[in-house]
Amino acid sequence: MQITAGRPKDLEKRARILATAKCMFLKQGYHGSSMNQIASEAGVTKLTVYNHFQDKATLFTCAIEESCEEAIPARQFSLHVQSHFAKELYQVCSRVLHLIYLPEALKLEYILLQLAAEQSPLVEQFFKASHQRLTNSLTDFFRQAIELSFIQPAAPVMYTELLLSLLLGIRHQHVLLGMQPVPDQQERDCMIQQSIELFLLRYQVRSSPP
Repeated sequence: MQITAGRPKDLEKRARILATAKCMFLKQGYHGSSMNQIASEAGVTKLTVYNHFQDKATLFTCAIEESCEEAIPARQFSLHVQSHFAKELYQVCSRVLHLIYLPEALKLEYILLQLAAEQSPLVEQFFKASHQRLTNSLTDFFRQAIELSFIQPAAPVMYTELLLSLLLGIRHQHVLLGMQPVPDQQERDCMIQQSIELFLLRYQVRSSPP
């Protein structure tokens, strides 16, 4: 069971351990990073690390969760009745692609794929902290859009899955495999515009003729 520290020095050490762990996991991967190395780089004893985190799996999970919480707020997309939905959707798509193609995000994706190949139990926790968190944020956005009658009533998660499929397509697989570079801003704009046009063509609520 993870120990919760409350004293300022304990909290400062915990934050330093987490910051060090995030850097090392990104740089060296899960298996390439040891608790000894993390303790040494953080300037604390190995016992201190274990006092805050039960084991490497716990430290890894906490590091991933904190990274994703910083990058993906629980509710980062908001709509109101006066919103211009197409413009808001563009901003959402732009934010999503920015997050997905951050260098740190791609490194985490490779770590996830490696753990998945090993059938590691860490995969589900990793997925919930990263992919599922982004999915939940998008689903909340589409739930708002349905409630405000910007798009047709349907399962919000369906809209989320469709939008991600339109945005990423086969290009994302090529990026992960090193076959193509990360799309630049001009390419992203094109991907977003095409995705939005297709999405709105099918699901936007049309105003009734006068």
